[in-house]
Amino acid sequence: MDRREFMKSAALTSAAAALAPATAPALAQPAAAKTFVGIQMDIGRILSDGVDRVLDDIQRLAHVNALFLYTITYMEERVHARTTAPFRGGNFATVHPQYYHDTLLKPEDTRSPYFPGLDILATVVPAARKRGIKTFCWIIEDNTLPNVPNMDKLWEVGLDGHPATRHPGGPCFNNPNYTNYLLGLVEDYCRSYQVDGIMFGSERQGPLGYSLGAYHNGARADPATTCCFCSFCESKARRIGIDIARVRQGYLALQKFVRAGRSNQRPIDGYYVAFWRVLLQYPEILVWERFWTTGQQDTYAALHAKVKSINPTLLAGWHIWQNASWNPIYRAEQDFAAMAPFTDYVKPVVYNNCAGERMISYLDSVGQNFQGDLAKSQALDFEYKVLGYNEAPLDKLAAAGFSADYVYRETKRTIDSLTGTRTQTYPGIDIDVPTAGGHSKCTPEGVRDAVLAAYKGGAQGVVLSRSYSEMKPENLRGAGIALESLGLA
Repeated sequence: MDRREFMKSAALTSAAAALAPATAPALAQPAAAKTFVGIQMDIGRILSDGVDRVLDDIQRLAHVNALFLYTITYMEERVHARTTAPFRGGNFATVHPQYYHDTLLKPEDTRSPYFPGLDILATVVPAARKRGIKTFCWIIEDNTLPNVPNMDKLWEVGLDGHPATRHPGGPCFNNPNYTNYLLGLVEDYCRSYQVDGIMFGSERQGPLGYSLGAYHNGARADPATTCCFCSFCESKARRIGIDIARVRQGYLALQKFVRAGRSNQRPIDGYYVAFWRVLLQYPEILVWERFWTTGQQDTYAALHAKVKSINPTLLAGWHIWQNASWNPIYRAEQDFAAMAPFTDYVKPVVYNNCAGERMISYLDSVGQNFQGDLAKSQALDFEYKVLGYNEAPLDKLAAAGFSADYVYRETKRTIDSLTGTRTQTYPGIDIDVPTAGGHSKCTPEGVRDAVLAAYKGGAQGVVLSRSYSEMKPENLRGAGIALESLGLA
């Protein structure tokens, strides 16, 4: 064994030792939970600290009674674990091939080789259940094409005819190889382990938003990579009467508009008028946008149906990308009332500290096209008016972040949208989501206020986010203090 292999073996042995449950006296059965307190849990701290210590800490600090466990990801920054081996993520649970059908992916190829002896669900679920903690499989799409055989054949194809291997691309919802794989993955988790359900996250939007770069960091997106124009999408579109040639012409015109704006070539009639001129000339742009969004929501519905077919008491819910907090077009598409029939709960992302710098990044992008007629401060005022916010002015926004009032308003908007349905709302609370130097940072008081604001808005619970390994104990404790002050702990 060479030195590299030795180091890899030693690291994995240490990880396995950390995973071994410590001997401890049997725990008394906890009282019925007064509210839902979830936390997004990466595998890193479980590997380093051991499952019992992690569960002890999150219950002691924040009264957590539900884990949203990263069970599959190919992105190293979501794992928070290190060995000397080159990283390649994937599924951190045991793969049961009998549940996967009609997909080009071999399920065994999706198993992470990074921790070959790890089954994170077999490790965590029994320990959590002893403490009355629920476990949800947290499945979030990766926006970078992973190194898995045949995965490229599942990926969206850009306007330029090439796979969109990075954000804004992702696997195609109209590609049966992807949807069948997802259904198999969900069935595997729900039949093979005593989990309580799933949360699926798709931080993507349709081709109109991506062409415009209408999301934070969107200015880096090339409108030629907007998607999807794969054979599955085009075949499906033709079946329902969509003119693909006109769709392509429309998005090529939109591409020209965006590129001209980024080159400071102001249209004769201004950016906003020119944008509408493109839409009016090519209404197929909006048809294609709706086509993409319908594919995403059809996938939600299929996953929900699969979960319920296995066990009606299991829950299926959706992580709602924070883009809804600055992009009105994306917000319009995330219609909670329409989603309710196939949604047990939603987790709207309301990360308030990082929201300031993300809003500014969004404005930087769309300020080069359809909002290009406005000064950035004017565009921010427009956003606040349209979205219903009362936040800091532009020159103070990055340092201030968004306030707890934003958490309240977004929670209340979600609750009001779901009136008369059974869908629950669990806002995602910002605990140490990274921000740039000099920008807003979490504090215990800030976390406390955000949790209080979520419940003031009518939330039935919260999901402490983004990832446990990022969270400082004192800031996590702020959530516990809020719950105690409300009599919910």
